[in-house]
Amino acid sequence: MRTTIKSKKLNRTFEFWAPTNGGHITLEEGEKVGCLGRQICEGGEFLGSTLVTPADEKRFGKICRSWYKALLRKEA
Repeated sequence: MRTTIKSKKLNRTFEFWAPTNGGHITLEEGEKVGCLGRQICEGGEFLGSTLVTPADEKRFGKICRSWYKALLRKEA
């Protein structure tokens, strides 16, 4: 599964992906696209409780957007 968020506020593109058969959600951004990326965690973090792939793509997109919104709150 994949989803992309183009952030005008942060002037960055966030590419989220996860295996369709389950696993951690990973973020690739900017020049890091094509590498393994970083696992995302609760609250817009990269450390802590990692977020895992849900059963469907709609829920996957919702989790990624929620993580992004938490990141925005932290960086404001």
